[in-house]
Amino acid sequence: MAIACFGLTNTAMPRFLSSLLLGCSIVCQADMTIKIRSVITDTGAAPNVQSPVETSTVYYRRGSMRRKDTLGASLSSIANCDTKTGFFIGLDAHVYRTYKVVKFAPMAQLKEYVEKNPRSAVQVESHPVDTGERKTFFGHPGRHLITTTKRIADETNSGGEEIIDGWYIDHEGFDNDCAPDYVHTDPLYVLGTGLVMYPEIPRFHHMGPVPAGLAVKLTRRMKVPGSKNGAADRIVTTERTVEDISDSPLNPSIFELPSGLHENPQLLGRKPGPGK
Repeated sequence: MAIACFGLTNTAMPRFLSSLLLGCSIVCQADMTIKIRSVITDTGAAPNVQSPVETSTVYYRRGSMRRKDTLGASLSSIANCDTKTGFFIGLDAHVYRTYKVVKFAPMAQLKEYVEKNPRSAVQVESHPVDTGERKTFFGHPGRHLITTTKRIADETNSGGEEIIDGWYIDHEGFDNDCAPDYVHTDPLYVLGTGLVMYPEIPRFHHMGPVPAGLAVKLTRRMKVPGSKNGAADRIVTTERTVEDISDSPLNPSIFELPSGLHENPQLLGRKPGPGK
């Protein structure tokens, strides 16, 4: 189960549960580098699946260009927000493949889909509380918000709950998907939920302000009730920490496809379509 915010594409509903962003903020064109450390722990992980899992990721932004490096995995992606295209790169294997940047569905389109597919709609409620605590991170004042998101139980599902405990600063957030402005302000996109899985669609009811800015410290704890046969509750915890922020100018060459690579259409599990 992916613990992330979700983005609905115009053409592929499964991507609804994999593409939304956590920590989006106001869009600007300044050069920016953000390094993030994430730790995911899953009490329901299979015996052959590592838990916890720790990753370090570096995001770069310069004008319409984006780059994401997953350290340790030797994986990178480069996106051009003007052409809506990009590259996935396997550095160790010296391979790449092209891809099209995800398309986000406007709220009106999502509501229309829910109206046409009412059985897929799942009631989700979220409510943030500003604790009033303040700290300084990277020279910026930080606000402490705790957001509770609940999936309302029904005859087919026992519901679930997520607690998002975050410190937010007024700084541009990381974004490797060229997200439009409304993605940075709508609670469904900003918060997302791991309690709803495709083909379900969350009918999001948010009470209060939407957490804004870059989440420099964030812990998301998701609790899924166990089955009626006595299975234990499943707890998935994601801890994310911004380790470094830089607004120093970037070399344009880091957004270019490295030389010496060969194309592999099946990189990251993708299978070539008909005629490719």
